[in-house]
Amino acid sequence: MTGAPTTAEPPTVPTDPAPAYRVPADFVPAETRTMGTVHNALRRDLPRVRAVLDTLPYPHDRQRVALADHLLMMMAFLHKHHSAEEIGLYPLVRRDPAAAALLDEMEADHDALDPGIAAVESAARAYRLDAAAREAVIAALDLLNPVLMPHLDREEQLLMPVVERTVSKAEWDAWEKGIAKGRSLGELATEGHWILDGATPDEVDLMLALVPGPMRWILLNVSGRGHRKRAFARWWTQEYSPWKVACGGSNSVTVSASPEQVWAVLTDVTRVGEWSHECRSARWLAGSGGVGARFVGANQAAWSRWKRPCVVTAWEPGRLFAFRTQGPRLVRDCSEWTFALEPVPGGGTRITQTFRILSLPVPVERLIWLTLPPHRIAPPPSPATSSASAPSPPAAATPVRKG
Repeated sequence: MTGAPTTAEPPTVPTDPAPAYRVPADFVPAETRTMGTVHNALRRDLPRVRAVLDTLPYPHDRQRVALADHLLMMMAFLHKHHSAEEIGLYPLVRRDPAAAALLDEMEADHDALDPGIAAVESAARAYRLDAAAREAVIAALDLLNPVLMPHLDREEQLLMPVVERTVSKAEWDAWEKGIAKGRSLGELATEGHWILDGATPDEVDLMLALVPGPMRWILLNVSGRGHRKRAFARWWTQEYSPWKVACGGSNSVTVSASPEQVWAVLTDVTRVGEWSHECRSARWLAGSGGVGARFVGANQAAWSRWKRPCVVTAWEPGRLFAFRTQGPRLVRDCSEWTFALEPVPGGGTRITQTFRILSLPVPVERLIWLTLPPHRIAPPPSPATSSASAPSPPAAATPVRKG
């Protein structure tokens, strides 16, 4: 008797596991510390741009354009950097089958970064043309940074150890040098100074070793001035300033009066002579408040006397008062003064005074530095004191008269 037919399972064909990657006997591992140095430039400047955009006083026109250009440069750098990784580096690492899943994750990270990069590029172009796009840039950075920063960490902590056991030093060096192909000397100098700015001495030496001799000489001896000029334009800080006098400063004081009381005294520019040690008097020229109103202040420091017309640039009662001074055509100096008022818990007001020089020809600045020692770089003045060309806020709602 024949039994019912049975369905037999097909035989299982044994499969060998993926062969492990074997390192050649003469293998010298890649020196991947340069990746961290490059990443640190992004970690440093992207949050710094956001902080500048979100802090009073907001960037002035020259700074606004410089910040937008800096963001566009960094986004273009990111595009090229990711493309170079996917085309030139990752295929070398894929020789190790065990690295496939990690590389897939890195490439997925790049795809996830694209919307944030595009948003920053779009907002930066708009901001370059119009200061009203400032908040759009902040929003775009808030979209990009939370995705980018963890990716940089993962690449260093997870991928670079794999690179060091699969990619030789010669291959890594060739890949890094290949990244520079197609870039102009100007682009290389701009990116190089940006990466090295803030790097440790060891990191500087490591990065400079990648640069051919002639280019290294240009980087160290020729292009540094252009970098300082660009860096000053975007950050407007003393470390890059062409001036020996302070390019700006800020200080705060808390008083017991309400913001409304402080505002009433602060914006009555005719009373500035009661508390300023340099601005002896001021009078309205057109209007008596509001954006666009103009007044003139008469100043004295040691033997020097001068007047400066001022125009109100911000007027938010109880919160924000700002104006700019404008020197004569021969001197062309310009400074900006901002006073922000904040209520404090329990009553009272925090007054924050900020000043910054917007324009000052170096020959004029050197004359000021030589002849007026109080105007040399020093700790920022108290909001109860004055500066070279403008009144200072009151130390209280009812200032003490001189004498």
